[in-house]
Amino acid sequence: MASEPDPSAAGEAEVPRERRGRCPTCASLTSWRDSPQRPFCSLTCRLIDLGVWLDEGYVVPGEAADDVR
Repeated sequence: MASEPDPSAAGEAEVPRERRGRCPTCASLTSWRDSPQRPFCSLTCRLIDLGVWLDEGYVVPGEAADDVR
């Protein structure tokens, strides 16, 4: 029974796999290489996330400030 040859043994370099991640807004897989919208998949998802922050949909836990009136 013949086994398949190991490509690294033949002197061929392994091709690195493309790094991918999930968009925090829509959860679609997106490429991380040279993406100006990283970690988002698109400008649309990036702006949606910004809108949630601006509408105070996300909050950072902490003590309430006493000097805010």
